[in-house]
This record gives sequence, C-alpha cells and structure tokens, in this order.
Amino acid sequence: MVRGDVLSQFQCQNGCVMQCRWLRLWGLACALFVGNLAPVSAQVLIWNIPETDGSWIRFEGNYRQTQARPNVATGDALLEWRQELTISSVGSQDGEYQGRTVPCRWVEFKSVTKPAGVDQPPGPGGVILYKVLVPVEAVIGKPVDGESVPVTFLPVLEGLRKVGDRPVEKVQAGALAVYPHISQLTYYPDLAPVTNQAEEITVAGESFPARVNKGKRELQDNRSRSVNSATLWLAPKLPFGIAKFTVNVERDQKLPTAPIDDFRRVTVIDVEMTAVEVGQNARSEIAAGE
Repeated sequence: MVRGDVLSQFQCQNGCVMQCRWLRLWGLACALFVGNLAPVSAQVLIWNIPETDGSWIRFEGNYRQTQARPNVATGDALLEWRQELTISSVGSQDGEYQGRTVPCRWVEFKSVTKPAGVDQPPGPGGVILYKVLVPVEAVIGKPVDGESVPVTFLPVLEGLRKVGDRPVEKVQAGALAVYPHISQLTYYPDLAPVTNQAEEITVAGESFPARVNKGKRELQDNRSRSVNSATLWLAPKLPFGIAKFTVNVERDQKLPTAPIDDFRRVTVIDVEMTAVEVGQNARSEIAAGE
C-alpha cells in the first residue's frame, strides 16, 4: 500500500513555499492516521458495475483540513485543496473467483489533488491511479448481502497502481483499500438511508434520483481517536451508483498512558465531492504491460 504521506511529495512551483508546507502537514497527518488507525478496506465508491464497458463518471470538489496549533498566536491552520476523482470501466475479462470462472471488469480510479486557488498542475505525487479487476457478481449495490453479512470490502483479483511519475507497480490482490489514497470514505457499519424518498441530483444537465445515506465509523486506541462521518447520495442510474458524497473526519490524540479525558483535537478534515460529468468513452491510463 502507498504510504499516507504520498502527497507530501508535491513540488512547489513559482515560489509557493506556503503551499508546500501545507502539503507536508497534510501528508504527515495522513501518515499518522494510517499508521495508528488503519481501517478495513472499503467499497463505498462502487455500488454498481455499468452495463456498458467504457462508462465513466467524474467528481469535483474540495478538501479542507484544519490543523490544530494551540501554541501559535494566529490559531489553527486551514489547508485547502481542489480534488477530482474519475471512476471508469476500462475492460472486461473472465477471472477466477471463489473457485469459479466469472465475468470481471477492470475499474480504474484516478485521483487528482492540487492546492486551491493556484493555477498550476498537480505536483509529482498529485495524481494517483488504481486499476483493479473486480468480479461483477461481488458488486451488489447494498451495504449487506443476502445473509445480512456486511459488505466491507471490494474483492480484487488483480491490480496496478501508479503514483505521479513513478513506475507502475502491482498491488496485492485481495481487496481494494479506498481509504485514504482514493477517497476519505471508509466502511460505515451503520450506513443507512435517511429517508425513503429520493432526492433529484443534476449531473451534466440530466436529473437522477438519489437516496441520501448516512454513516459513521469510530476508531480508538491508546493514543489516537477518530470519527469518520459521511453522507452518500446513491443513484443507481449513474455509472458506479454514487452521485455525491461528503466526509468529515475528526481526529484526536493523547499520550499512550494518559486517560481518555486527555484526548485533544489534532485535525479536522472536510471533503465535498459532486459528480459533474459522465461518459462512455473511457480508456485506461495504465497501458497493458506497463
């Protein structure tokens, strides 16, 4: 797995020293979070497999991180980035899954992150690509299966990853970890619809019915505590089944031997991502044989 500080490798252009400092802080926070409280692999970005191979959907939004600075006179630091996430179906083939040969689909995730308000391309670590082979039958569009077992991960038979300008590398088959390199979304044990009525979401001028779902995941050990809360707008008629999502992550720290009451807020992360475009002409950005 790529370490959580991959985005700290952004290179500053045009003398943007402050932007680089922000990115290093963000990378450090992610690395600490992953090291202390690594969650299970999640599949909350994939709720259906599009019938048409080549289908894709692109999200745009904001990533904001408030970094606590209790000993600084100017107060907490607010760090902001612009994000894009594209999910694409880029190939079909059969694969071996649970002792059987089944139809599978190559799904590619492209995450692009760059400083907000800066007209410059992402740095060398600002583009992350994952390409994974997923059994179609494993994507059921529900948080629990027919036997009421939580669907906590997305099975992966093969996978490739490319970070910035680095060479393509294989990822360990088994399950796709969405958090934190593709999205701040994780597995939510209590994910459920807020209401039985659908809300209309407009994507590229077309309206789609979406059900609002909310969930929360809490993790704690003797030095770190986090609460990851999300709202998902699930839209079955869109490719991959999600139209919009928001995530709030609050993270606290204390000394390992200190009591629970000593937890203090370290970071707050807020993410808002909305689908802005769909299409049916996707091509993989990781060429076969790389």
